[in-house]
Amino acid sequence: MKDRRIGRWLLVVGHWSLAATMLMCGLFAGERMTNAADNVFAPPAAADVRTKLTQWVAERGVTDKSIVERIAQEWAFGEMSVPAEEIFERVIRSLALADADARKIVDACREATPIAAWPNDVIPLTDSMCEFARQHLRLHVGRFLAQRSLYEEGLEVLVAVDPKQVVDPASYFFQRAICEHQLLKKSDALKSLGQLLNNTQNVPARYTAVATLMRHDLEQLREASLGEVAKKMADVERRLQLGRGGEKTQKVEEEIIESLDEIIKKIEQQQSSGGGGGGQGGNQNESGGPANDSSVKGAKAPGEVDKKDIGNKAGWGTLPPKRATEAKNVINRNFPSHYREAIEQYFKKLANRPAGKE
Repeated sequence: MKDRRIGRWLLVVGHWSLAATMLMCGLFAGERMTNAADNVFAPPAAADVRTKLTQWVAERGVTDKSIVERIAQEWAFGEMSVPAEEIFERVIRSLALADADARKIVDACREATPIAAWPNDVIPLTDSMCEFARQHLRLHVGRFLAQRSLYEEGLEVLVAVDPKQVVDPASYFFQRAICEHQLLKKSDALKSLGQLLNNTQNVPARYTAVATLMRHDLEQLREASLGEVAKKMADVERRLQLGRGGEKTQKVEEEIIESLDEIIKKIEQQQSSGGGGGGQGGNQNESGGPANDSSVKGAKAPGEVDKKDIGNKAGWGTLPPKRATEAKNVINRNFPSHYREAIEQYFKKLANRPAGKE
């Protein structure tokens, strides 16, 4: 009985035409025309994906009975309703079974893969693949990188994915929003979250809940605020844990120190003027917003700083003693205890930061 089933599969696979394969490589182009025009992203029916996948197997010329049987088992769900997430996983497993390069990519994204040794050279393997395989494997890689806190690399991979060409558009927008949120790309993250929450069908409840929280968090976030400083601190800690202590990380560290100093100065000015915050006794030259990135407030020269070889020498990342004392006093008086604890822990970690490169 098993041999007859395998025989039927091989017969069907062997007689699919090249025209059908070419149609598959333009995954759901015709089916998605209406949705694309309406800017709505909906996962295709599981049965349609099964048909497309078996066509891809035919194009690969797979005839090994054991592989064909395993792929057949992946899609032996009959008329049962299968979530888009599960369909996506079946696609990835089937691609890895039928194609050696796809298998290399999937193997590189195993849970046990050390992040420091992640072979990013597997991405170019998708360049010569059919659109169906390329789009889904890149989404798989982007999700893996996002889940391992490699947000920069994850976003770079995900921006090359077309959500109209994958079976799980909700996962695409969710993983992309995660990367953009963590990298403080506010406008991009809000756009991705809007697509997920407003224009995507069949979004899992947990995605909706987390995405709603992320959007609220970003909408409340203000430039040069203590909330933004806290997020930058978390980003520096992530970078250092990944062994990245190069120029990009150092630049973020400098921005944190400058923002804290600016916040403290503003609070002190408000206190010295009786809390009026803009009365006649205030500084007439003070602008209503944060300092421009290219200049220092009150300075006559451009706000450029000399590059220093900071390495791991003790004391880097701390304010001068006098300013540090002032900072602690102001934070103690004006902010909740968890902010004070977070800042103290941050500077302690910086004092023991490992050397690293971007």
